[in-house]
Amino acid sequence: MTFTPTHVLISRTKETPVQLVAGPKGYWLYTEAEAKKGGTPAFEVRPKLGFYCLGQPVVGFSLQPLTADTAVAQPQAAQVAQ
Repeated sequence: MTFTPTHVLISRTKETPVQLVAGPKGYWLYTEAEAKKGGTPAFEVRPKLGFYCLGQPVVGFSLQPLTADTAVAQPQAAQVAQ
């Protein structure tokens, strides 16, 4: 799988470029490392239910579309000031 980031997964401390791929229950969020491995990703977004990590619901994450400005400024995962 070729990694082409489409969105940015945002937590309180980190912004990670991810690629959304349609899955059986919603959308899988592939990071660059997960795309290279080729397995099932840890995070998924389910419509109306929110974010899940390894099948468990999680809170504190948001997803933003990747803009041209963001793609140039964040080729790698960046740390957000705490």
